[in-house]
Amino acid sequence: NKGIGPIKKVDFETTINNDLAEKGKATFNQKCTACHMANRKLIGPAMKGIYERRSPEWVMNMLLNPAEMLKKDPVAIALLKEYNNIMMLNQNLTNEEARSISEYLRTL
Repeated sequence: NKGIGPIKKVDFETTINNDLAEKGKATFNQKCTACHMANRKLIGPAMKGIYERRSPEWVMNMLLNPAEMLKKDPVAIALLKEYNNIMMLNQNLTNEEARSISEYLRTL
């Protein structure tokens, strides 16, 4: 499942891009930590191991297009129900910010 949104294909390099991951960590800490933690559920799911559960495309589409994902994507709809119908807010991320957060999530 690649989700619904502008991201159709993400190819991660074999090794983590540390510069990109550091940018992603800073953005994550600024915009995501009110609801998400690495190792435990908060208002939203824990992020550690996200790529064992979701495709990179799905993750980026959720970051970039949460409203439509929560209306149309079956996995996102199930998560919405699991987390008491608390909607993920659109943080108005750029594609580059979403990609850097995605790289950071690989480090968890």
